[in-house]
Amino acid sequence: MNKIVLLLSLCPVFAMQSYGTKPQLRISGGAPDTTAYASTVIVGVTDPLAVATINGNSTKVYKTGSFGTKVDLVPGVNNINVAVCYGNDTTYKTVSIYRKPATSLLKKEEPQFRLYDAPGVIETKEGAYLQYGDGDDRLGGSKMGFIDSGIHLVVDGERGKLYRVRLAVDRVAYIPKSYAQTVNESLPEVVNTGRWTVTNEGKSDQITIALPRRLAWHAGTSLNPNEISVDIFGAFDNSNWIVQRSLDLGIIDYVDFHQIASDVYRVVIRLKGESIWGYNIGYDNTSSNLRIQVRHKPKSLKLGDLTIGLDAGHGGGNSGAVSPSGINEKDINLDIVQRLKVLLEKKGAKVVLTRSDDSNLSMAERKRIWSEANVDLSISVHNNAGGSALSSPGTSVYYKHVFCRPFAEIMCRSMLETGLPLYGLVGNFNFSLVGPTICPTCLVEGAFMSSLEEEEKLSDPEFRQLMAQKIYEGLCNYLKSVK
Repeated sequence: MNKIVLLLSLCPVFAMQSYGTKPQLRISGGAPDTTAYASTVIVGVTDPLAVATINGNSTKVYKTGSFGTKVDLVPGVNNINVAVCYGNDTTYKTVSIYRKPATSLLKKEEPQFRLYDAPGVIETKEGAYLQYGDGDDRLGGSKMGFIDSGIHLVVDGERGKLYRVRLAVDRVAYIPKSYAQTVNESLPEVVNTGRWTVTNEGKSDQITIALPRRLAWHAGTSLNPNEISVDIFGAFDNSNWIVQRSLDLGIIDYVDFHQIASDVYRVVIRLKGESIWGYNIGYDNTSSNLRIQVRHKPKSLKLGDLTIGLDAGHGGGNSGAVSPSGINEKDINLDIVQRLKVLLEKKGAKVVLTRSDDSNLSMAERKRIWSEANVDLSISVHNNAGGSALSSPGTSVYYKHVFCRPFAEIMCRSMLETGLPLYGLVGNFNFSLVGPTICPTCLVEGAFMSSLEEEEKLSDPEFRQLMAQKIYEGLCNYLKSVK
């Protein structure tokens, strides 16, 4: 649907009061009842045309009705007086905060690593991924990458919700227990690699490596030289030739292999000096042949010949960030994506949305939608939160894989033309939707929902249109750069 969605939730929380009616006042979340800090930020929401004061000091009221200021705290009880005036009527509220003596915070007790008396075997499930270590944060541990189901791995210990697995003699990784099951099998032995073939499949070049069973692997890319490398764990080199069945490959210059450790086999794919346009690695459904598909750059980079994947972050019961005045990030994201869709379709692009309404799809489902549509480029649109409500942190763009950095950097430069400051160009971002390698992809965090100044901008339809325009221009600038 090309029609721009109307976001009733973007209206100020409080409607304008008629003259003579007391203005409404709400203290927004964030101020603690007790703190050890010497200051805090008080944020309130009222009628957009009301006059607000905090402890007698006048405070700017934004068009959203939000207002706030920093307040210094003394030890003990602090009574902070908030008042809003509209016409001849005033509403008062008092916020009480107790400042306690500063003490060292007790660290949360972390689960201990437990080494097994004897190693066992696990089998990976659909959607499994490996982590470099046993760390964690709100995005999970740092991911090495996703791997296929049906792979047997030696497990020698655990920590909390993670198994530790041996990929090679001197290489370990971690896998969530929910993506593995124990099996009553003997420890897998190192196996010999088999024949290689390299073919041009029309829209991609394909390398097929015969293996006697499914093995874990890890892929990486470099920009100079333009290479993709794939380490296969638990394999000896026994491939005595590489058969290239297509003399005219689309993007691959040549392929080679090296035994870089006693049980680690490296595939090296050198490209023809062009931009990496994505790749996919996995096993056949019915065999243990490992297939590496390297996408050709599209023959035409005109928008009318491309399929663009767009994702509006969050949705449904997952509202994402909520601004001080009560605007939901999920609604902002969808509105910007719908506006961007219109801009792209005017140029003839085919646009594939992960969601077009207020629904919350899993990350796996969003990735499946883009993969089945064979999108040529993909962008996930979010808006950020965090830090002080009084600051204006700005805009940022995120990528996971180094071959996506040029796309993300060009997009970031375009987003700065909204007038927002730079929060950052963020690489190796551990977010599921930028994890796949099927095409150049990035995630745009337009502005900060938690910032009073940026909340006001995001509530303005004209500014959301500007954000959609700058994302569109960033995409177009990237296409120009790779012609």
